Amino acid sequence: MCAARVLSDHFERVTLIERDELPEGAAHRKGVPQSRHPHGLLDRGRRELSALFPGLDDSMRQRGGLDMDAGLELATLNPEGWATRRRTGHQMLFASRLLIESVIRDRVKKNPRVKFIEGTEVTALLFTPGDTPRVTGVEARKVSDGSLSRLDADLVVDCSGRSSRASEWLTSLGYPEVELEVVDAQAGYSTCWYQAPPADQRPANWWWKGIFLSPSAKPAREEDYYVALILPIEGDRFLLTLASWGGRMLPADHESFAALCGRLRSPIVAEALAISKPISPIFHRKGMQNMWKHFEKWRGPAGFVAMADAVCAFNPVYAQGMTSASVCSQLLGTLVAEMNPTDANFPVEFFKRQAEFVRQPWGLSVARDRQALGQADASDGAMAGEAWERVLREGAGVPVIAEALFNVINLNRPPESLMADSEFLAAVNEIMQRPPKPSIDEADLPPYPPAAIAN
Repeated sequence: MCAARVLSDHFERVTLIERDELPEGAAHRKGVPQSRHPHGLLDRGRRELSALFPGLDDSMRQRGGLDMDAGLELATLNPEGWATRRRTGHQMLFASRLLIESVIRDRVKKNPRVKFIEGTEVTALLFTPGDTPRVTGVEARKVSDGSLSRLDADLVVDCSGRSSRASEWLTSLGYPEVELEVVDAQAGYSTCWYQAPPADQRPANWWWKGIFLSPSAKPAREEDYYVALILPIEGDRFLLTLASWGGRMLPADHESFAALCGRLRSPIVAEALAISKPISPIFHRKGMQNMWKHFEKWRGPAGFVAMADAVCAFNPVYAQGMTSASVCSQLLGTLVAEMNPTDANFPVEFFKRQAEFVRQPWGLSVARDRQALGQADASDGAMAGEAWERVLREGAGVPVIAEALFNVINLNRPPESLMADSEFLAAVNEIMQRPPKPSIDEADLPPYPPAAIAN
């Protein structure tokens, strides 16, 4: 939808082909299985989407989206203990994927240059060989009756996500295979939706709007390896997700889900579950590999590009997907404004620019996945290795470090820019010159986060 929005500024007609019959309003659909799990919109993604769809934040709030300062209102249990509450000055927007998609879809559907073709799947690329071989459109099949149609186009943009079949279609046309890079941490998560209890039924000491429990620095039990996350969404509801890496078992029913919550590092998740009403089954998801199809190393036909998850998909637990889609769409729009999209060099230039951007979220996701498996080292770059872990652990309370890391994690600046940031480096050097803080013994861990605010 972001791609359709930017292309509508430059083309008379943009046709968006969607396999599902799109619902009215915010509802689940088969083509978006991850809609049942939490979605975080990074700071850059929020800004990019607001640029594409002015007033988006207000529209989201009107339909129940919530603003939250995660440093102040998210109870965070880091590997070594509870994070100190601090005002970060950054408001994050929390809502279900359903609401985010439906608000954007309503905007795109009002665009007179965009046409939706629903209940239809692309089955092949139309192709014209010659001195300048090019993709000239797509063959599409109606899901309901199998009838085929052909749609001509000056530019075909593949936005079909990590399940994209474009590489196969291009190979069938005689092009070499696109190099595929996969980093699989065997991650997975289970999610349940809950109706939150009324405010007067919540314990008086619950200052938090959300909860994040990370694995222990020194795991002694199997449960110490799990992540637990509670995020509020519209309708006075919240999503509770349990996640882990390395192929560990995850609950698939309410009984085992509650049992695992009861064995976590803090009782607050189990207590939240106990006074809330489950309103969904347990949704279980695996297949969260980092996958990068290196189109930037490949030259194909004119008239075709692939973008975002169809090229580079990340472990979704790091919440980079929607932001990546919005940034890649903006890159596409910028390039269409600069050069003729029917030019044979247009795909080459787009894939190059897209690769320059996706290296950042790719590096962060891969480094964190390897860290979760105990495989990361400094050679990974992108904030990996023991030194980085110490900076992440002990620098959260240092404003210069915290702000810089916020902007890296939220894709506002690349990690390598930190190496030229004199204020950041000075603050890091001060940390590294002193003895490391000792890890807290799990037996000494307070069960609840401190309510005091540091600033």
